[in-house]
Amino acid sequence: MSNSARTDTPGNGPLATTARAIAAAPDAVTCASFLLLWIAPTALGPDAVRGALLLMVVEFLLIHATAMLGGTLEARRSDGRSGVPALLLFGALYLGMVGAFALAFGQWWPLAAMGWLLLGKLRTLLGADGGEAARQQRKDDWALSMMAYLGGVVATSLLPLPRLGLQPDVVATLGLPGSGQWIESPQTGIAFGALYFGFLAWAKWRGIRLPRSNTSGAAKGE
Repeated sequence: MSNSARTDTPGNGPLATTARAIAAAPDAVTCASFLLLWIAPTALGPDAVRGALLLMVVEFLLIHATAMLGGTLEARRSDGRSGVPALLLFGALYLGMVGAFALAFGQWWPLAAMGWLLLGKLRTLLGADGGEAARQQRKDDWALSMMAYLGGVVATSLLPLPRLGLQPDVVATLGLPGSGQWIESPQTGIAFGALYFGFLAWAKWRGIRLPRSNTSGAAKGE
């Protein structure tokens, strides 16, 4: 019997429900913040829209970091070695990259943003244990993040999105640096953030897992 895309929640008791809620909470809060900025761009401060757009750049770096860190931790655990040194090394590397953004913007908050986004990825990095279920969970979480990111970029670039609170006169006061679609039409970047983090929160809450082929099971049945 073949598997299709499914939810895979290991238990429906209070502990399982609480664990899923904790995993989804950081992304849900971030989604809500993007939605608020789409409606009221200065509700979280005059620089909040600029910060939200930069947050999506930092998120892309962290998707890459999650893949690298997850694979390294898995390899070291299988060899019986501690994953802490590798975690610190890769953490310092990506912290330096985000620190460069912080220097470019003359503000410290990109570092805080990195910490917040990492909070939403702890499950992907560490998993519940070192077993096969944890490894598959990390792979699924990373793949869903990458698909959601790339799909969200394409969708929000092509679809006509309402400006809501990001009207031209308001955008002119936000001091967005540079050029490009996210700068000239920031509702695309803000809507992307809302959709992306909303999807991640929903996927973690529902325990969404990618399809599996049942090759091994079919082989046993032959």
